[in-house]
Amino acid sequence: MRRSLLVLGMAGLLIVGCQGKGGEDDDNEMTVTMADVPEAVRASFEKSHPGATVQKIEKETHKDGTAEYEINFTQDGKKQSVEFDDKGAVAPEDKD
Repeated sequence: MRRSLLVLGMAGLLIVGCQGKGGEDDDNEMTVTMADVPEAVRASFEKSHPGATVQKIEKETHKDGTAEYEINFTQDGKKQSVEFDDKGAVAPEDKD
């Protein structure tokens, strides 16, 4: 009986810990392809980083419906990343 209660308690703590902490971290992030990126973002990226090789693109959708695209790429042998808003402008560091 004592062992069962201990196991149930541990399982409960594990479940609570896996639920996350809520708040601003609830934004939706997903990996996308260049075909999924708005034309304005593609054009801005290609203009500012000609000849770059895209490694990964992550789309983050905020609660207000806006999105940011983080593009990880290699250019001139260097790994880099840049973030754009959904209009193609370079995104600010943090979005509140």
